[in-house]
Amino acid sequence: MARTTKQLSGGGKDKFLRGLIAEAKLPAQAASNLADAMCEAIADIRVRREAWDAKRQGIDAGVAEPSPAAVQTEAASKDATPTATPAFDPYVFSALAVLAKNGRAALVEHLAAIDSVTDLKALAKAQHLTLDASLSELQAVRTALVTATEARLAERRAAAS
Repeated sequence: MARTTKQLSGGGKDKFLRGLIAEAKLPAQAASNLADAMCEAIADIRVRREAWDAKRQGIDAGVAEPSPAAVQTEAASKDATPTATPAFDPYVFSALAVLAKNGRAALVEHLAAIDSVTDLKALAKAQHLTLDASLSELQAVRTALVTATEARLAERRAAAS
């Protein structure tokens, strides 16, 4: 018998919740606050398989499919207010997965696309990567992130053996 639900926890749960909140087209700060609160408060969830598959396809493609109501709201708000820059999503990629699957060079390339020390520190915090809080130079933070990701991967491999 096929399973009709999917258990989510950790990063998968957080991505799913953030994707649902993004569909609501809330103001950026409100959406970020709501997502942070929900990700902290909810340990794991069980979702319908159809919802998970649809959201996963949107995540894999890099695009969340908006609901019809969200499309109407977006069209109305484009005329009313100027667009704001979207908040940085620290779960846009998994540093650990990029390092494990594609190597150090790919991780360096992904981190090079982020031009803010604040965003890099948010990524480190969200993905549980140890980072020296006193670092303030962009390249130093990137280098420290690569080192922290390598250390975390080594720890995970050692624990698995």
